Amino acid sequence: MIQWGEFALSILYLTEEIVLEAVKMGKGYESLIDRSVEMGALEARLIPSKEIIFDDRSFLKCRFGCNRWGKYWTCPPNLELTREHFMDAFQKYEQSIFIKVPDPKMGQEIAVAIEKEAMLSHGAMFAFAMAMCVQCDECAFPDPCRYPHLARPSMDGYGVDIGKTLEPLGFKVEFDKNGKLLPVWYVMVLLD
Repeated sequence: MIQWGEFALSILYLTEEIVLEAVKMGKGYESLIDRSVEMGALEARLIPSKEIIFDDRSFLKCRFGCNRWGKYWTCPPNLELTREHFMDAFQKYEQSIFIKVPDPKMGQEIAVAIEKEAMLSHGAMFAFAMAMCVQCDECAFPDPCRYPHLARPSMDGYGVDIGKTLEPLGFKVEFDKNGKLLPVWYVMVLLD
Protein backbone atom coordinates (compact mmCIF):
# COMPACT_ATOMS: atom_id res chain seq x y z
CA MET A 1 0.00 0.00 0.00
CA ILE A 2 1.35 3.40 -1.00
CA GLN A 3 1.83 5.96 1.75
CA TRP A 4 0.79 9.61 1.37
CA GLY A 5 4.40 10.75 1.54
CA GLU A 6 5.36 8.38 -1.27
CA PHE A 7 2.30 9.49 -3.25
CA ALA A 8 3.19 13.18 -2.87
CA LEU A 9 6.78 12.43 -3.84
CA SER A 10 5.67 10.53 -6.97
CA ILE A 11 3.42 13.49 -7.95
CA LEU A 12 6.41 15.81 -7.45
CA TYR A 13 8.59 13.66 -9.74
CA LEU A 14 5.80 13.42 -12.32
CA THR A 15 5.35 17.20 -12.26
CA GLU A 16 9.11 17.65 -12.73
CA GLU A 17 9.04 15.28 -15.75
CA ILE A 18 6.11 17.23 -17.28
CA VAL A 19 7.94 20.54 -16.79
CA LEU A 20 11.15 19.13 -18.31
CA GLU A 21 9.19 17.76 -21.28
CA ALA A 22 7.47 21.15 -21.76
CA VAL A 23 10.86 22.89 -21.76
CA LYS A 24 12.18 20.32 -24.23
CA MET A 25 9.23 20.95 -26.56
CA GLY A 26 10.09 24.62 -26.81
CA LYS A 27 8.32 26.14 -23.85
CA GLY A 28 11.64 27.57 -22.68
CA TYR A 29 12.35 29.29 -25.99
CA GLU A 30 10.12 32.33 -25.37
CA SER A 31 13.14 34.21 -24.03
CA LEU A 32 14.73 33.84 -27.49
CA ILE A 33 11.73 35.58 -29.02
CA ASP A 34 12.06 38.42 -26.51
CA ARG A 35 15.79 38.60 -27.17
CA SER A 36 15.18 38.81 -30.95
CA VAL A 37 12.95 41.84 -30.44
CA GLU A 38 15.44 43.43 -28.03
CA MET A 39 18.08 43.10 -30.77
CA GLY A 40 15.90 44.96 -33.29
CA ALA A 41 13.56 42.38 -34.82
CA LEU A 42 10.12 43.70 -35.66
CA GLU A 43 8.49 40.45 -34.52
CA ALA A 44 9.39 36.82 -33.83
CA ARG A 45 7.27 33.68 -33.55
CA LEU A 46 7.93 30.15 -32.34
CA ILE A 47 6.39 27.36 -34.44
CA PRO A 48 6.70 23.59 -34.61
CA SER A 49 9.20 22.74 -37.36
CA LYS A 50 6.69 20.32 -38.89
CA GLU A 51 4.66 23.41 -39.94
CA ILE A 52 7.45 24.67 -42.22
CA ILE A 53 6.34 24.18 -45.81
CA PHE A 54 8.73 22.98 -48.49
CA ASP A 55 8.08 23.33 -52.21
CA ASP A 56 10.56 22.46 -54.96
CA ARG A 57 9.34 25.48 -56.89
CA SER A 58 11.10 27.64 -54.30
CA PHE A 59 14.37 26.20 -55.53
CA LEU A 60 13.35 27.00 -59.13
CA LYS A 61 12.70 30.63 -58.18
CA CYS A 62 16.13 30.64 -56.58
CA ARG A 63 17.69 29.36 -59.80
CA PHE A 64 15.76 31.46 -62.28
CA GLY A 65 14.70 34.51 -60.31
CA CYS A 66 17.61 35.48 -58.09
CA ASN A 67 20.78 37.29 -59.09
CA ARG A 68 22.68 35.57 -56.27
CA TRP A 69 22.57 32.12 -57.94
CA GLY A 70 26.08 30.72 -58.30
CA LYS A 71 27.74 33.88 -56.98
CA TYR A 72 27.66 33.26 -53.22
CA TRP A 73 28.95 30.46 -51.03
CA THR A 74 25.62 30.31 -49.20
CA CYS A 75 23.42 30.06 -52.29
CA PRO A 76 22.79 27.21 -54.73
CA PRO A 77 24.48 25.57 -56.50
CA ASN A 78 27.43 26.28 -54.16
CA LEU A 79 25.83 24.78 -51.06
CA GLU A 80 27.95 21.76 -50.23
CA LEU A 81 25.16 20.19 -48.21
CA THR A 82 22.67 18.62 -50.60
CA ARG A 83 18.96 19.19 -50.18
CA GLU A 84 18.57 15.50 -49.27
CA HIS A 85 21.14 15.78 -46.47
CA PHE A 86 19.54 19.00 -45.28
CA MET A 87 16.10 17.34 -45.15
CA ASP A 88 17.52 14.39 -43.18
CA ALA A 89 18.89 16.84 -40.60
CA PHE A 90 15.77 19.04 -40.70
CA GLN A 91 13.57 16.11 -39.61
CA LYS A 92 15.33 16.17 -36.23
CA TYR A 93 14.34 19.76 -35.41
CA GLU A 94 11.21 20.16 -33.29
CA GLN A 95 10.80 23.94 -33.06
CA SER A 96 11.70 26.99 -35.14
CA ILE A 97 11.73 30.70 -34.58
CA PHE A 98 10.75 32.92 -37.51
CA ILE A 99 12.11 36.42 -37.12
CA LYS A 100 10.89 39.49 -39.05
CA VAL A 101 13.53 42.19 -39.53
CA PRO A 102 13.78 45.54 -41.35
CA ASP A 103 16.99 44.67 -43.24
CA PRO A 104 18.94 41.54 -44.20
CA LYS A 105 22.17 42.47 -42.38
CA MET A 106 20.28 42.84 -39.11
CA GLY A 107 18.50 39.58 -39.87
CA GLN A 108 21.72 37.67 -40.29
CA GLU A 109 23.18 39.17 -37.11
CA ILE A 110 20.08 38.38 -35.05
CA ALA A 111 19.69 34.86 -36.45
CA VAL A 112 23.30 33.91 -35.70
CA ALA A 113 23.10 35.49 -32.22
CA ILE A 114 19.86 33.62 -31.43
CA GLU A 115 21.40 30.39 -32.74
CA LYS A 116 24.31 30.82 -30.34
CA GLU A 117 22.10 31.84 -27.42
CA ALA A 118 19.91 28.76 -28.01
CA MET A 119 23.03 26.62 -27.85
CA LEU A 120 24.54 28.22 -24.76
CA SER A 121 21.46 29.09 -22.69
CA HIS A 122 18.98 26.42 -23.75
CA GLY A 123 21.16 23.43 -24.53
CA ALA A 124 19.95 23.36 -28.14
CA MET A 125 23.35 22.21 -29.35
CA PHE A 126 22.28 21.82 -32.97
CA ALA A 127 20.42 25.12 -33.28
CA PHE A 128 20.86 26.35 -36.84
CA ALA A 129 20.19 29.78 -38.32
CA MET A 130 19.01 30.26 -41.89
CA ALA A 131 19.34 33.74 -43.33
CA MET A 132 20.36 35.30 -46.60
CA CYS A 133 24.08 35.87 -46.09
CA VAL A 134 25.01 39.54 -46.45
CA GLN A 135 28.07 39.54 -44.22
CA CYS A 136 30.24 40.94 -47.01
CA ASP A 137 29.43 43.70 -49.46
CA GLU A 138 30.74 41.34 -52.13
CA CYS A 139 31.04 37.59 -51.53
CA ALA A 140 34.56 36.17 -51.78
CA PHE A 141 33.27 33.32 -53.99
CA PRO A 142 35.06 31.46 -55.55
CA ASP A 143 37.83 32.30 -53.07
CA PRO A 144 37.36 30.90 -49.55
CA CYS A 145 34.63 32.46 -47.42
CA ARG A 146 36.01 35.24 -45.21
CA TYR A 147 33.48 34.60 -42.41
CA PRO A 148 32.52 30.90 -42.44
CA HIS A 149 31.56 31.09 -38.75
CA LEU A 150 28.87 33.68 -39.64
CA ALA A 151 27.76 32.48 -43.08
CA ARG A 152 24.40 30.68 -43.18
CA PRO A 153 22.30 29.45 -46.11
CA SER A 154 19.05 31.04 -47.20
CA MET A 155 15.79 29.25 -46.50
CA ASP A 156 14.63 29.22 -50.11
CA GLY A 157 17.95 27.71 -51.21
CA TYR A 158 16.78 24.52 -49.49
CA GLY A 159 13.21 24.73 -50.74
CA VAL A 160 11.38 26.48 -47.88
CA ASP A 161 8.22 28.14 -49.17
CA ILE A 162 8.65 31.22 -47.04
CA GLY A 163 5.34 32.82 -48.03
CA LYS A 164 3.18 29.77 -47.28
CA THR A 165 5.03 29.10 -44.04
CA LEU A 166 4.53 32.69 -42.89
CA GLU A 167 0.79 32.96 -43.69
CA PRO A 168 -0.49 31.18 -40.55
CA LEU A 169 1.83 33.35 -38.46
CA GLY A 170 0.25 36.54 -39.74
CA PHE A 171 3.49 37.49 -41.50
CA LYS A 172 3.50 38.32 -45.21
CA VAL A 173 6.01 38.50 -47.99
CA GLU A 174 5.02 41.72 -49.76
CA PHE A 175 6.00 43.35 -53.03
CA ASP A 176 5.54 46.84 -54.43
CA LYS A 177 3.60 47.51 -57.67
CA ASN A 178 6.78 46.88 -59.70
CA GLY A 179 7.32 43.46 -58.14
CA LYS A 180 10.18 44.53 -55.90
CA LEU A 181 10.33 42.95 -52.44
CA LEU A 182 9.28 45.44 -49.75
CA PRO A 183 11.91 46.12 -47.09
CA VAL A 184 11.03 43.37 -44.66
CA TRP A 185 13.08 40.19 -44.40
CA TYR A 186 12.61 36.91 -42.58
CA VAL A 187 15.16 34.67 -40.99
CA MET A 188 14.72 31.40 -39.15
CA VAL A 189 16.48 29.50 -36.39
CA LEU A 190 15.90 25.75 -36.18
CA LEU A 191 15.84 24.41 -32.62
CA ASP A 192 16.22 20.92 -31.13
